[in-house]
Amino acid sequence: MQPFVTPSALALPSLPPGTASIDVRFDDQRVWSVDVRPHSGELLRVPWPAALQPYLVGRTRLSVHDSATGIELGSAEIEFTEDPGRVRVADEAGSPLVVNKWGRLGATLETMGAGAQRVIIDRAAHIVSELSRIGLRPFIVGGTLLGGIRTGSLLPHDDDADIAYLSKYVNPADVAREGFRVGAELAAAGYEIRRHSATHLQLLFRDDAGEVVHYIDVFAAFFSADGQINQPFHVRGEMRPDQLLPFRTVTLDGTEFPAPADAEHWLTINYDENWRTPIPGYVLETPLPTRRRFDNWFGAFNLHREYWDEHYARAVESDLPGRAWRLGAAWLAGESDALSAPSLVDLGCGDGTLAIELAHLRPERRVVGLDYSDRALALARTAASAAAVRAPGGGIEFLHANLYRLTSLRAPRDAGITGPFDLVANHVLEQLGMQGREQAWRLIRMAIRSGGSARFTVHAHHDADVKFEDPTGWHLGRGALEREAERFGLALAFTPLARATGTVPGRRPTGVTVSRLDSADQGATALDER
Repeated sequence: MQPFVTPSALALPSLPPGTASIDVRFDDQRVWSVDVRPHSGELLRVPWPAALQPYLVGRTRLSVHDSATGIELGSAEIEFTEDPGRVRVADEAGSPLVVNKWGRLGATLETMGAGAQRVIIDRAAHIVSELSRIGLRPFIVGGTLLGGIRTGSLLPHDDDADIAYLSKYVNPADVAREGFRVGAELAAAGYEIRRHSATHLQLLFRDDAGEVVHYIDVFAAFFSADGQINQPFHVRGEMRPDQLLPFRTVTLDGTEFPAPADAEHWLTINYDENWRTPIPGYVLETPLPTRRRFDNWFGAFNLHREYWDEHYARAVESDLPGRAWRLGAAWLAGESDALSAPSLVDLGCGDGTLAIELAHLRPERRVVGLDYSDRALALARTAASAAAVRAPGGGIEFLHANLYRLTSLRAPRDAGITGPFDLVANHVLEQLGMQGREQAWRLIRMAIRSGGSARFTVHAHHDADVKFEDPTGWHLGRGALEREAERFGLALAFTPLARATGTVPGRRPTGVTVSRLDSADQGATALDER
């Protein structure tokens, strides 16, 4: 079999009957796996993942292997570009990267090595003990359970460990409240928590340089009143209590873990009836009714956070979105004299460029940058340290705030702001989901009610190839903005900045000045502020 390659796709003329999954290797490094079951008996043509495309530079020996057996099915020497050198898919430290099940590049257990796998198993066992200590019933799920049942070890293509606890509650509100308590208990035990929803926690583990080296997921699981077993964000299906309890024991490299009594049934619900077949390229596709149910019950606090972490990890100064944002930043900086409050909040501060400029323009002003991307905040703090913004009563700092959570509304208070403050946001509102904009509008209103002012920028027209996965192409038109603002008792004045941004015509970047509506229902808006 001879693979054919174009800059946009990989094509294979045929595959042996029964092939379920293939591994794509560059110079014998696995970089991507594809579930080929939907393409049985067809010419296989799959686009290169967006995360992989920037690395397709130079030459490589491309080989295709059966994921289950490792047998090579075909190979060819490929020249993606005329650049010298071999293709290398690795991070800045030289560690190999693989396209994971979410379509993003990351390290996998196979590249981390046996020592790292041992650490993850030991930490997972400790978390199970900690959950048991606080009165919960933990058990392994997901890829961790699959690896334990299939081979007695962690899956080599996985990148984490998955643990659930069986809640005693049936009502989702009680399950959510318990989930927040569990997070507080684990944080008090010393774990760094990243919360994806009320019932999904990630426990992060970092190296000495502060980089996340791996994580362990902790999920709530519960039986709902309709008899279904639920484990947000994905698992929902028919299961009897006796198929879950009492737990059985599954061993991972010599360490025993609790697991569902009928682990095979759980895995069928989690994956499908083919879970015994190794399919590293398997993509979890949560049915829309299930996703909507879980999002409405437990929230979704992580929308596009990985996208922004990866964006700022690349830190490409010349990219088109960066040029687009600089036009808005220039307008906001030009409004500096009108931003006269002693404190200023830069909402969605990114790498801190605008916040630092505003701090320089008025050194007596205190500037607080807020963002939910760890990568962005790290860049911002480094840049602020280099800029050495210092002045009596002024200065600059960068804090974490997630607009998909109500807790973001306490950010000004957490920053120690007690009087009037201004607020700016450069191309943030149009790049948020609706739930995140709710908190953005409330913070804008908070700034105005404090005696400060607020200004932001948006693109009023979408990008030509707009897609959900890339929020930089999103937009908010004037009508939509005015309708949303009116709900919060706010009026908007629009300033067109240009007919085009960079080389992309028609995005219509716009500056927006916010004020209070004279006719606003003060009782209703005050109630919203709670």
